[in-house]
Amino acid sequence: MTGIGAVISNNLPILAIAIPLLGGFFIPLLGILAERAGAPKAKDYFALIIAILTFLCMIPIAKSVVMDGEIWVYQLAGRFPPWGINLAIDGLSLLAGIIASGMTLLVVVFSIGFMDGETGLDKYYLLLLIMCAGMIGISFTGDVFNLYVFFEIMSISSYALVAFYRSGKSLEGSFKYLVMGTVGTVSILWGVAIVYGLTGTLNIADLSVRLTAIRQVAPGVPISIILAIALFVTGFGIKIGMVPLHTWLPDAYQAAPSSIAAILAGGTTVVGVAALLRVTYLLFYAFPIGYMFIGLGLITMVVGAFMALVQDDLKRLLAYSGISQMGYILLGVGIGGLGGYAGISVVAADNGFRGGLFHMLNNAIYKPLLFLCAGAVIYRVGTSKMDDIGGLARKMPVTAVAFIIGALALAGIPPLNGFLSKWTIYVASYQVNPILTVIAVVISGLTLAYLLKAFSMVFLGPTPAKFEDIQEAPASLLVPMVILAALCIVVIVLPLLDFPIIKPAWKSLSDHVPYIKAVLGGVS
Repeated sequence: MTGIGAVISNNLPILAIAIPLLGGFFIPLLGILAERAGAPKAKDYFALIIAILTFLCMIPIAKSVVMDGEIWVYQLAGRFPPWGINLAIDGLSLLAGIIASGMTLLVVVFSIGFMDGETGLDKYYLLLLIMCAGMIGISFTGDVFNLYVFFEIMSISSYALVAFYRSGKSLEGSFKYLVMGTVGTVSILWGVAIVYGLTGTLNIADLSVRLTAIRQVAPGVPISIILAIALFVTGFGIKIGMVPLHTWLPDAYQAAPSSIAAILAGGTTVVGVAALLRVTYLLFYAFPIGYMFIGLGLITMVVGAFMALVQDDLKRLLAYSGISQMGYILLGVGIGGLGGYAGISVVAADNGFRGGLFHMLNNAIYKPLLFLCAGAVIYRVGTSKMDDIGGLARKMPVTAVAFIIGALALAGIPPLNGFLSKWTIYVASYQVNPILTVIAVVISGLTLAYLLKAFSMVFLGPTPAKFEDIQEAPASLLVPMVILAALCIVVIVLPLLDFPIIKPAWKSLSDHVPYIKAVLGGVS
């Protein structure tokens, strides 16, 4: 490949960040010109083009990482690691990047209809695309300081998007998110300061080498490293809604536009998990931190499920459900981190990583699906209070079918995708302690109970007289929902294909040597 094609191909990692970042800033200007030209939807379609181009950047990268087994290292300004700024894309980075760009594309399509008629859409799409750039930057960055910078980019845009409606509830939800999010980013920055003070480097691969050397010569675990781990887990734990750091999440998800709640549930939390795993398991893999994730995962799983049981607002119920599902991810990756400790077999550890990351992918499918279904309901009936709704299956059959598919998948009912990831976690947890499996299965039963209750209240029973004339949601709302519902079914073939997108991600967690060699060796 020569000429401009080679330039584009060689710079795809930075283009995946630059396209949404720079494209977003053109939208306000385009909006002004479009209004004058009598084409108010131009900004919607420009945002769609930017989202498509961003997602297309991922395809050649995916081929390189998944099919060719490469780790793509990109140096900015020609400076090789550990100096300068670099992007490093392995299986975990790719998984998070594909989810971030794919969710952005689906949310933009949904927003074309869902946000129609709202004022300030130029700012909406600007912030949405900046958030996308932040998510991809988090996924791809090769140093901890820029990890913090990209988290700030993603977070600030998401705070503003939660407050988009400018109502009392949306401003309250955004403020709670802002306060907790600021605590999270400051915690991450303090963690960065500590590891830099210990090692004199910010490059993730170089940090891994130097922190491991400290572990080998230290008689115990240094207090400074314990503090750094605690700060990173606190910072990222707030971002992903881990109990007891979850208090902002239900209010923010309930108050945000449903399109934004969907990308928060399926985008920002996923890249937050990827960042948490990257920092903890690559920087501190010489320390048995898997036990911590198992404990936090169980607490998150249980609290989220029991809180979801008592909700009467559909979006709030889905928010707590998402918290509960985060517990399964933490349980799985926690078991994965125990490989080599306390007699935990390599098979059990691999099953833990495989199940946790597969569940992370699945959560990026059915959690956004359910929020988009809730958005379609709100679009037609104007409320998410389940007591005020009913009988919508006859009026909105596509939305009803999409919702029940997402609900059954999230609850882990076979043969949908959620069952396979949960089953893998069950197998891994049973190999560690059967009690873990019992708890996980019981929580899945509770999940099925509250989701069926929600489906019954919203879609079954008599239709209130005031809703007799409503119709199915517009096509732009239905298309992303149908795609995600189809993925809940299609993704079940991944185990038959040897987990083509999951396997490189879990291998990057269980074996750090290829990543370190690729980055510090300057391999691109």
